Amino acid sequence: MVHQDERAMLAIGVLGGLEIRKLGREVTVPGRNGPWLLAGLALGGGRPISEDQLTEWVWGPSGASVGALRTGISRIRTWLRDRMSLPGAIELTPQGYRLDLARVRLDAARFTELTEAAAAERDAERRLGLLQRALAEWRGPVLLGAPERLRDCPEAHRLDTAQLTCVLDVADLALALDRPQDAVDHVVRLAGRHPYDERLHARLITVLGASGRRAQALRWFEATRKRLADELGVDPSPELRDAHAALLAEEPRAAGRKPARPAVPNMLPPDVTDYTGREEIRRELRRHLCDPGRNTVAIAAIAGMGGVGKTALALHLAYELRAEFPDGQLYMDLHGTGTQTEPVDPAEVLSRFLRILGVGGDSIPPTLDERAELFRTQMADRKALIILDNAADTAHVMPVLPGSPSCAVVVTSRRPLGSLTGARQVDLDVLSPAQATTLLERIVGEDRLARDPAAAQELPSLCGYLPLALCIAGARLAVKRHWTATTLVSLLSDERRRLDEFAYGPLHVRAVFALSYQGLEPDEQRAFRRLGLIEATSFASWAAAALLDVDVPEADKLLETLVDAQLLQVAATDSAGRTRYLFHDLVRLFSRETGEAEDSAQVRRDAVERLLSCLLSVSRQAYSVLYGGEHQIVRGSPRRPRLPADYVEELVADPVEWFETERLTIVDAVHLAASTGHEELCWDLACTTAIFFSLLKYLDDQHTMLETGYAAAERAGDVRGMAAVLQRRGMLHVDKALYDLGRADYDRSLELFRQAGDVHGQGIARTYLAMVDRFVGHFDQAMSRYEQALDELRAAGDLGTEAFVLRNIAQIHLDQDRLQLARTNFEAALAIYEPLDTPRGLAQTLYWLGSLDLREKRYDEARDAFTRTLAGARTIGDRVGESLALHGLGESSMRQGLLEEAEVVLTQAVDIARSLKSRLIQARVRTSLGELYHVAGRPTEAAAQLETAVEIARTIGTKPIETRAADLLNEVRGSTT
Repeated sequence: MVHQDERAMLAIGVLGGLEIRKLGREVTVPGRNGPWLLAGLALGGGRPISEDQLTEWVWGPSGASVGALRTGISRIRTWLRDRMSLPGAIELTPQGYRLDLARVRLDAARFTELTEAAAAERDAERRLGLLQRALAEWRGPVLLGAPERLRDCPEAHRLDTAQLTCVLDVADLALALDRPQDAVDHVVRLAGRHPYDERLHARLITVLGASGRRAQALRWFEATRKRLADELGVDPSPELRDAHAALLAEEPRAAGRKPARPAVPNMLPPDVTDYTGREEIRRELRRHLCDPGRNTVAIAAIAGMGGVGKTALALHLAYELRAEFPDGQLYMDLHGTGTQTEPVDPAEVLSRFLRILGVGGDSIPPTLDERAELFRTQMADRKALIILDNAADTAHVMPVLPGSPSCAVVVTSRRPLGSLTGARQVDLDVLSPAQATTLLERIVGEDRLARDPAAAQELPSLCGYLPLALCIAGARLAVKRHWTATTLVSLLSDERRRLDEFAYGPLHVRAVFALSYQGLEPDEQRAFRRLGLIEATSFASWAAAALLDVDVPEADKLLETLVDAQLLQVAATDSAGRTRYLFHDLVRLFSRETGEAEDSAQVRRDAVERLLSCLLSVSRQAYSVLYGGEHQIVRGSPRRPRLPADYVEELVADPVEWFETERLTIVDAVHLAASTGHEELCWDLACTTAIFFSLLKYLDDQHTMLETGYAAAERAGDVRGMAAVLQRRGMLHVDKALYDLGRADYDRSLELFRQAGDVHGQGIARTYLAMVDRFVGHFDQAMSRYEQALDELRAAGDLGTEAFVLRNIAQIHLDQDRLQLARTNFEAALAIYEPLDTPRGLAQTLYWLGSLDLREKRYDEARDAFTRTLAGARTIGDRVGESLALHGLGESSMRQGLLEEAEVVLTQAVDIARSLKSRLIQARVRTSLGELYHVAGRPTEAAAQLETAVEIARTIGTKPIETRAADLLNEVRGSTT
């Protein structure tokens, strides 16, 4: 069916809110009813839809003439031809208009195609996979947010029924395949939308029970039974009663089937292929970690010098014990080895562990103690193994230890961890001569070493029997097929000074690294020395290109050469298919020492500056994609791009995804800039990327970076930089509804911008001060500040922030019922945002235009604006925008009397707001929910929501919301007396 690259096709989504995308970006169909016309054609699934039918779906039974329909279709055809390069995508047939599905990607068509393929598939496992892929096309109810007449058409109901059938089939197949956990999420999601479908609820009870969630299944049955009795006056069906009876009896659904266990986390890196020796130590540790009589968590502490094989032992042991710890294996490299890389903070370790255990980022507590408590709770009933690699000391691991005796922990460190109470201590030594020889034979090949027995006997001693040195030597010999063991022994023997160091402590590893290093060409050696300057867990070749001052293809070549020499490792492949690299800690240390010995301080400083400048340039481009330009932010000095423009454009085509890949690189880079005297790069990078940390709620990282950036600017006496950081920190406070702290930062920022003579910065600071005034109800003061800010921003030529100010002025007019003035300013903002192609600004403005349409009772227009807002917010991963758009859709539905639909979307909105810990949005949405329940005659629920809204609004100081919620609450109480 599909004749071109799906990504390049126009993608139409009707399985959820209407989505229309090209090349991954949201596009707008022309005309007020244009999107719904295209949606109606899409519902046809490639079949013709008559003019009468389309007119009724889009305008209602008597809402438009045939001429209006044809004009609308003509406009869409022109748009498809001229803007989307799709001439002839809409065909006129004797039966009506037809959308050519060979020219577009339609999620409903893909769903149907996959379910039909599943029906023809005889293999149960492949059939389940096809059905799961089909369900992945769904984002919510068909055309959520569209006019009711379109959502209630027969084609929409057909799709809803097909989804229900698909979910029931998935549940049955998952049970038959003993994989009930694969169906749980699908059935739960749909059960909430079909509260009276007893077949679906019976399946849900069965799959929950079979997945080991018996208590939850029992609670679900009781809630379903009560709902049927209270709302329909009927008893549960036989199918529902049978599922309940089987649950009480703890009977499996199929004879002989064992209850399935949910998927468990496994963070272990690959096991060591050529692991050799340590049999007695492994036997002792297995006994200790698996002791059934213990009443505390079992801990093994493995200490020893760098390169002695601590990590290899821990991982090999973990793989040997996987069956003993079926509920998960967690792993984290703590980087506490004493190198220049900062140790991983226990709070970050807990954050990563909690995420892999299924705790959402928005639910992770802010403090170390709270995270430790939540982690211990998560681990209380698990039988899991935790590997904490390269700990700095005992204090480094204490917060990360679980409390349950069902868990076990293995800690490795270069330092003895004697103060780790109750731990089995292991002081790891080098291998025995026999074990070292065996390891080399496994790497190189026994036959090959046997050709040169004298050299093969000497080689282990030259390596000091150190596992890391043996692995490096053996790998080189294995790669160089024209070498003999004598060749390698001769090379090592020529380095008598290095061999002496090889025999003492960590110096012996350096000799092996030096041998590899000396085998490189001059440009490869230079690359190796420079790359050690990177402060990041892993890095991509574009970062290496900037550091080395070469193009990306040349950087790729150099990196792969270093991988072949075993001086660099492949870390992973990112979501775009780009290879990421990393150094082993000891190799990075050797690289830096070599650089310090062979390169001047200025050469190294210049390399770091190139790297940081490149990262900043790419970050700025990512920001510009999100905001349509470098608006609403103060920059440092211009930086010359280090990469071709088309390469950077491709790199940040999805700016949020790019940020997720490079988040830790950015955090490390801000600290590197501060520690190497690049103060302006430090604060500029922290400010430029702050919005991404805010969007995705990495608030700990955001706070730390801004503090680092401010300290660097202050140290350099950079008044403008200090002001820029305070401006971003103020936004962080305001996002948390800490308005007094936000105002203090903005006030100080404004003062510093005045000192620096920066009119642009003053305009931005004044804009945010006005925003705080508006939030707390000081409208006159806010308006005065906005008007002054407009003059400053226009003088600076910052169109994006000018549009932001116009939008906020419009919001004040809206709050004070000056509706025409509000519309004038909203449209003025939109006129700026649209040519700038600003996804975030457009979405926010459309939201407020929708709010204005609501006030003017233009409900269809409001629904359209909120639907477009929702699509835009989800495109850029803006959860705040998503909750606001759902709030708007809920308000629209409520005003149109669609109370059930309004309750669904308002509940979703308040759930997102709670997960984001946004008290301001919670107060807004709870006020609307209170009004909804009041209108629906549910005074108890109305009062509960409104009381909470009043309390939140009063706490954070948002007077307008407090007043509205209090007035509604008085109405509710008055109606019940």
